[in-house]
Amino acid sequence: MNFMRLVFSRFNIGIYYMTPEDFHTIDDLRDRAQKRIPKLAFDYLDGGAGNEANIQRNRTGFEDILLCPEYLRDVSERSQKVTLFGHTYDAPIGVSPVGLANLLWPKVDTVLATMARDRNIPYLISAAGTTALETIAEIAPDHAWFQLYVSGQEHVSFDLVRRAKEAGIKILVVTVDIPLPAIRLRDLRNDFKMPFKMTPKVIWDIASKPGWAFATLVAGKPVFENLVPYMKEQSEEKSLNAAQALQVSPKLDEALMKRIRDAWDGPLIIKGVLSPKTAAAAKRCGADGIIVSNHGGRQLDSAPSSIEALPRVCDAVGNEMTIMLDSGIRNGGDIVKAYCSGAEFTFSGRSFVFGVGALGELGGARVLDIFVDGVDRNLAQIGCTSIEELGSEYLWASPQNI
Repeated sequence: MNFMRLVFSRFNIGIYYMTPEDFHTIDDLRDRAQKRIPKLAFDYLDGGAGNEANIQRNRTGFEDILLCPEYLRDVSERSQKVTLFGHTYDAPIGVSPVGLANLLWPKVDTVLATMARDRNIPYLISAAGTTALETIAEIAPDHAWFQLYVSGQEHVSFDLVRRAKEAGIKILVVTVDIPLPAIRLRDLRNDFKMPFKMTPKVIWDIASKPGWAFATLVAGKPVFENLVPYMKEQSEEKSLNAAQALQVSPKLDEALMKRIRDAWDGPLIIKGVLSPKTAAAAKRCGADGIIVSNHGGRQLDSAPSSIEALPRVCDAVGNEMTIMLDSGIRNGGDIVKAYCSGAEFTFSGRSFVFGVGALGELGGARVLDIFVDGVDRNLAQIGCTSIEELGSEYLWASPQNI
């Protein structure tokens, strides 16, 4: 059996010799996904801004936080249910938006939306998604949130808001941290384009990933389904640049944000907040919640980690808005630390895509299983019976524990 695993792993042939339970961490899944996905596509998902110091900072930010073990408590009954905007979810984490997800593995969007519906967690479909928001809303009507990139062409943004509303989506998330595109060196060095520039190197890379190549051939090339109606005059060779141009607005200010607020009937979340001043601005705009996020380290390389910024944002507006967090979460302990630091919910994007890249349709559920099991074990170790009861008293550095 070990010999067969070695042979199959060497040539990246299928996943039939392994089960989801063979993967114990998100890093295990990431490593497997990297072997199955062409480098050009994998680097697009895995990479960050500049020299990628912010990606590492997201991890060290969590690793530097210690929890306080507490025993001699009855923790035989433990709950991870979280009530958010009137809906009670079964786990304390949801799926962050990932643009161009179906490039990483075909049908990522629909696989993860289905998993989110079946496991009762939120799924955020990106405006830059490769599946139409209407399709996701039909798959997961009570679990789909829509994440909007504000375009420099205002009519595009407001039309997307209209479409989300008409599709029955109840929660709108507006990402505000892209005034200009970031410099992502991996993409530049790979000459990343959509469609791929078929150099001998790229052809060889795709040929060495037969599972991805076959699945992509069957599913068809991914396109920016949500943005296609607004890209009609763009040539295919410029499709990536055209889509990116529709995700950027240096003009996004409080006045425009208030207009978006007026156009949306349900809960409005602002994503990409790292400072108390931006948090206060979000409150002035009428937002119901904030996702503290540095875009997974993909925008400003010298930005703080999300977990580092979280307490400051909570101090500024935490009693008046729902504060959530993404960026850097890779295990259940991270989720617990986020809740102890003031978060009321958490999200991860790359982790779930790594899972699908490694295991196909079974991958998203395996990622959630890893997270949920880790949260459960951490709750028991620190003597807490409910994720919603977590607070700073469970942190080792809390004044109550000194």
